[in-house]
Amino acid sequence: MPACRWSPSKAVYWPQVLPLKSLRRGRPVADKPGLLGWFISNPIAANLLMVVLVIGGLYSIPGLDKQFFPTPVVDRVSISMPFPGASPSEVEEQICVRIEEAIHDLDGIKEVRSTASEGMGQVIVEALTGYPTQRLTAEIKTRIDAITTFPTDAERPVVTELIYRHLLGIVQLAGELDEWELKEIGETLRDDLARQPWISVVDLVSPRRYEVSVNVSELDLRRHNLSFDDVVRAIQSASLNLPAGAIKGSDGDIRVQTRGQAYYREDFERIVLLTARDGTQIYLGEVATIEDGFEDVDTVSRFDGMPGHGLYAFVTTNPDVVQSSQVINDWVVEQTPNLPEGATLSFWRDAAVPFKGRVETLLKNGFGGLLLVFLVLVLFLRPAVAIWVSVGIAVAFLGAFFLLPYTGVGLNMISLFAFLLVLGIVVDDAIIVGESIHTAQSKGVPGDEAALWGVREVFKPVLFAVISTMVFFAPMMFMPGEWAHAAKGIPVVVLLVLTFSLVECLWILPAHLSRLGPEKPATTPLLKRLEAWRHGCAEWLVTFARIRYRPFLQWALKHHLFVAGFFLVMLSLSLALYGGGWLRSAFFPRINSDFVEARIVMPEGGSFAQSELVMQRVVAAAEALKTEWNERPEFQGSPAIGSILGRANDNDVEVMVATVTEGVDTEAFALELRSNSGALSEAKEVRMDYTIRDPGKPIRLVLASRQVEDLEAVAGDVREALLSYPGVFDVSDSFDSPRDELVLELKPAAETLGIGLADVARQVRQAFYGAEAQRIPRGREDVKVMVRYPEAERLAIANLNDMYIRTPGGGEVPFEAVATYRVEAGYQKLERLDRLRTLEVEADVQANGPPPRAIVQSIFRDYLPKWQQQYPDLFVNLDGELQEEIEFREATLRLMGLAMMVIYALMAVAFRSYWQPLLILTAVPFGLMGAIFGHMILGWQVSLFSIMGVTACAGVVVNDNLVLIDRINRLRDEGQELVSALVQAGEDRFRPIILTSVTTFVGLLPIMSETSVQAQFLIPMVTSLSFGVLFATGVTLVLVPALYLIAEDARALRIKWLGGKATPAELSPMP
Repeated sequence: MPACRWSPSKAVYWPQVLPLKSLRRGRPVADKPGLLGWFISNPIAANLLMVVLVIGGLYSIPGLDKQFFPTPVVDRVSISMPFPGASPSEVEEQICVRIEEAIHDLDGIKEVRSTASEGMGQVIVEALTGYPTQRLTAEIKTRIDAITTFPTDAERPVVTELIYRHLLGIVQLAGELDEWELKEIGETLRDDLARQPWISVVDLVSPRRYEVSVNVSELDLRRHNLSFDDVVRAIQSASLNLPAGAIKGSDGDIRVQTRGQAYYREDFERIVLLTARDGTQIYLGEVATIEDGFEDVDTVSRFDGMPGHGLYAFVTTNPDVVQSSQVINDWVVEQTPNLPEGATLSFWRDAAVPFKGRVETLLKNGFGGLLLVFLVLVLFLRPAVAIWVSVGIAVAFLGAFFLLPYTGVGLNMISLFAFLLVLGIVVDDAIIVGESIHTAQSKGVPGDEAALWGVREVFKPVLFAVISTMVFFAPMMFMPGEWAHAAKGIPVVVLLVLTFSLVECLWILPAHLSRLGPEKPATTPLLKRLEAWRHGCAEWLVTFARIRYRPFLQWALKHHLFVAGFFLVMLSLSLALYGGGWLRSAFFPRINSDFVEARIVMPEGGSFAQSELVMQRVVAAAEALKTEWNERPEFQGSPAIGSILGRANDNDVEVMVATVTEGVDTEAFALELRSNSGALSEAKEVRMDYTIRDPGKPIRLVLASRQVEDLEAVAGDVREALLSYPGVFDVSDSFDSPRDELVLELKPAAETLGIGLADVARQVRQAFYGAEAQRIPRGREDVKVMVRYPEAERLAIANLNDMYIRTPGGGEVPFEAVATYRVEAGYQKLERLDRLRTLEVEADVQANGPPPRAIVQSIFRDYLPKWQQQYPDLFVNLDGELQEEIEFREATLRLMGLAMMVIYALMAVAFRSYWQPLLILTAVPFGLMGAIFGHMILGWQVSLFSIMGVTACAGVVVNDNLVLIDRINRLRDEGQELVSALVQAGEDRFRPIILTSVTTFVGLLPIMSETSVQAQFLIPMVTSLSFGVLFATGVTLVLVPALYLIAEDARALRIKWLGGKATPAELSPMP
């Protein structure tokens, strides 16, 4: 009998399984064609292949990128344009609208978002997925450069392609030093740190920009008959460096230079402002008060109670947070002795700390799971088989590491998560092959022939199980969203590991197991007891299959309709529980960070003193909690809480608290900090963030309209509607409280004096905001020289009434004589989306409240039609995490549906049947059922990682179904009656199916029982996989045979309806 056959009708090469009795005669394996026979007969080739994979994997690991999360694709272009002194309405009209109209029709644009704030306009353009961002950036620059109607006082627009930067950590400079010295030290340190290896960019955060302010009072202007324009011209004409060419003489060229640039206060004070007829000169310092200091912006930053600045270190390409962290730590140690007395350097928010913590957690639980898998295998299989199966898993992983650098995927939480995810699948493939070879060896078949027979017995189900699992994961590479793109490491890792797992299972593992001789009896009493216990466990499993499982399966087949109905009811119940909101969901789970960050938004137009007071209150509460927590017994060996940073400006307050000891419950600390900080009634919004990725409030609605007045009105209706739902709280919108604006108007008398509105506006701007005389290059930045009133003359509206306006003829008239003003409510910030004014409404939902998805569906169904009837130009869109979740679920259903069709087609061709692939795929929805019940039992929310666990579960349960269906077909081909074949196949495949399920569950037990915060985001994934496999095991062993029998009954009815006589095709195994 030939070992293999070529079937033109199948157009595929299939190994043919030989009877065990023929194998016992010991036919030489080398005579059998194919790679399998060659590897079995040539173990050196198998060993060399294994060594290459192991060495290649170990060699590649150090060169992989190492970061906490993979780099997301930003696909955005930023256009920012300062318009100093302009109100948000002016910025919107003069800047944002003109940019939008110029670029809106470009190809490749997904959406355009604009923000107009005081003195600044910013437009963010998001590109369509796959569209070249560099090309879009160049096209936007071309369009903007063609705009000629920007205000003359506006600065040049800056167009930038946004690039994601990985934060490596923060080096905090602090000390009781004056602001000037602190900034100088910070700039020097920033430049030095940026030159270090493994660091791309360093930003100095918190210091104010340098500015030279020339303050001239109205009285001094009038005393010397000056205007702001006169002062500006005097500075510009005297403060400059100008090359004047060269004098070409016989002795050589001599360059001529004019060097009169003023750089510091003393230089500006010596500038001649006026020269009297008698030659007397009046210097700028005699008329103006010159302040060489910082821009007129209120801000404060204190680190552990001392003034400080932060050095934020970033890397843009090829990140390695471990190497970068070591470089920064060494640099801090090196620089600390060079600091002046009273100054300190502290490295905190080190990205390597959470990375190493998560890696350690994953490795610890991964090795723990592998050890448990090995122990389970030893109980039921020969120890040598269990060892080689476990080694094969490691080889498959190292093989994946070998090729991982060429895929653009590095070591991060997502890729390491994928290795843990695929562990259960790889275990199954190795166990099925190893158990099959072990079965042949236990029946006395020689080693080489047992290996050959064992692989060929399960070749088709293993091959198609791997292919189907690959097809399940491949669609994840095409998921929408920037973070979905970053998660491509999951399918890449899974595909690589499964590929090398297939190589290991079909070529390397059989070669190793074929060299196993007869099992030698134990020689010592201890080993004898262990061996007896192992044999007892193995025999117990076989006996259980024969004595318990076989009669139960016979009963289930007798009542196959009842069994199918029972499973269908359980599936419907699980889907109803999830769809009915009994099981809560969160698209991205809240992964605890090592930091607690209080973000407080103050009302627009509020005072800086109020913001600073709020900051001091929160910092004081944090300091008190720090003392309390560090004195707790569980943290006596190492303090729980470390440094505290507080920052504040007119509108925002930020307080950051770092944890020191691993395992600190940052959520509990955040809740206590919020409670101990008091009511904070002065704040507009208070948010305590303790997670790695803050998704914001679960409900976020974006209102857009062409009629600006409608937005404010409908926002109130939306807030009222949201508050009507139970559990909804903290409803807010992006509409800021109005801020008074003075609108200037010209009086009729001004025209007779030749004064226009532009003249009044320009002179008022010069007096209160300032006229930029020049920018001087000083050190590392350009310093503005601003001419304006002293601060005391810019504090009240009355100062405007005291102002004098200069006429074209050189005279001066009181402001009240030529102009007036009225007070109007203005905006603090204006937002736009796709050329429409927008307003956002957000709401939070209590944990025991209705699902946010259900609330939004009710809003759109019950309220939106009424609002759109009342406001015809109104558009309402969903945004935020809920929108991401909906898009992800829709894409998942679409792509998984496509994957199921592909898998069905492959199996239909392989099994030459339309119905059997459906039987194999029945385990997939029941794996989902197990995942739902598992989440309910353990109390976890369904998240993005839960869905990934279901995907992995689908690969495992399909594998089990393939093994069972393939065995049923073989028994029927041998002539067994249907029910007998179903019972016998169930008993024959009971051990490998139970082993795959138990090892998958046991291998994930360490991570599922992990209590550290580092592992919390993994538990929903392993819950889906482990419980899905457990529940699907019952489906494979009980429901699939029952469905097979139901399909056979349907086939019999079809034959009867067609005439009661079966055709030859109908007499073949069940299609």
